Amino acid sequence: MSHVRRGFTLIELLVVITVILLISGMFLGLTQNSNSGGLVGGQRMLASSLKSLRAMALLNQGVTTQQGSTTYNARYRLLILNDPSDPVNHLRQYVIAVGGIDSRTITDGSDPSSIKNTDLRYKWLAPVPASTLPNGVYFIPPTSDTTTVSDPEDKVADSWPGNKKYSQIPKIADTTFQASTFDTGSSMTFLPKNQPDNLGSDGKKWYYVELQPSGASNHPGKVMMILASGVLVPGPSASTATFQPQSANQFSGIVLRPNGDVALTNNADDLN
Repeated sequence: MSHVRRGFTLIELLVVITVILLISGMFLGLTQNSNSGGLVGGQRMLASSLKSLRAMALLNQGVTTQQGSTTYNARYRLLILNDPSDPVNHLRQYVIAVGGIDSRTITDGSDPSSIKNTDLRYKWLAPVPASTLPNGVYFIPPTSDTTTVSDPEDKVADSWPGNKKYSQIPKIADTTFQASTFDTGSSMTFLPKNQPDNLGSDGKKWYYVELQPSGASNHPGKVMMILASGVLVPGPSASTATFQPQSANQFSGIVLRPNGDVALTNNADDLN
């Protein structure tokens, strides 16, 4: 006698894993807007989103929804809002964005696999809703950004340890368009959408870190994302703001290593 044993196919397993990730992201989006968790909670939120983003990359989640479409040069990014004119969400709201070239949009005979400049024909979507860090917890921008500065309440900047703590986001490694503002690792323009859409001039600016389809980081060297507890004070114009740290000890970091691994750190040497 022969016995027929039926199991799950690889495609069925991938679909189940993807559904679990998306449902988890939706619940995180509903619960992460509270004030629970503080600095440690915010640190874990971003780390969890990076891990979910890596899972999407490994599962080759694309931006196309039409049958017969193919995604080329997929990009997977974690975005953090850079909008001083929105003090409620500035440096606190974050979202996962998946981008790529949809083969059906190429009608001029161009090779879609050769297109890497994300400000041309790239389409982007947000697979899960945007979330917000706990109240009083903010992302500290890289030193290249002068619109939001970090300054202690006592104004003694020279003796303030916090003035050395900034996020480090190297340039994107796999593109020849590093001169573009969309590929420097500093900011991109995007509006959270649940359907693929081209980048538009009506989008907001977001800081981002990027993963390759292999799940590895697409930045040369280590990425360090710094968080801190404090208060955001609007600047003299709508495009500027000042972040006042709560204390020199209220800083934490999320490390994205070149292989895509994510680690949490509170080590002062790492944070400086």
